[in-house]
Amino acid sequence: MIQTQNLTFQYKNSSNVLSFPNIHLKTNEHLLILGKSGIGKTTLLHLLAGLLSPKTGNIAINNVNISTLNSKKLDKFRGSNIGMVFQKKHAIPSLTVFENLKARLYFSKKEKPDSYLNQTLEQLHLTDFKNSKVNEISEGQLQRLGIALSVIHNPQIILADEPTSSLDNENCKAVIKLLIEQAEKNNAHLIVITHDERIMPFFNNTLTL
Repeated sequence: MIQTQNLTFQYKNSSNVLSFPNIHLKTNEHLLILGKSGIGKTTLLHLLAGLLSPKTGNIAINNVNISTLNSKKLDKFRGSNIGMVFQKKHAIPSLTVFENLKARLYFSKKEKPDSYLNQTLEQLHLTDFKNSKVNEISEGQLQRLGIALSVIHNPQIILADEPTSSLDNENCKAVIKLLIEQAEKNNAHLIVITHDERIMPFFNNTLTL
């Protein structure tokens, strides 16, 4: 379950206070957050991930109020329970595709057999590139690797920042389907922020900022 209440945020040296609607997601529910550039979509995503601290309000993930956790406990909670798909790719260039997945598990302090990693790569059509370095694969393959990195540690919540904005219609649909499939496979919430209205049909819950 994910629940936010009375959430606001203020950047330093800014008089503008961002206020966000309350969110209440039950088990296995997903959410699409729409809004134009500069409205605070990424700020909200970073608040949900614990990368920013709210000015007011609370964020509860599976009954844990992450707003009250100290930095050490928050880092541990985030590493175990949250997966993020960034606009910019965050794979480690010096490692292979497979080694990136192993590294993600290491930093999450979780263990998975190689067979589980191989199965995830197969689901995302990356098996043929498991031993390739990041700079040796295409943008599409790198994007699928980003999805794999966000789910390999079985997070409770997957947060995706504009995952389809630069894609054509066919690849837009493919990426959203992959994200939803991986979220359901992991029994995780999927929250996508975007200004891309093409993906609205894939979500029952939509929030417009």
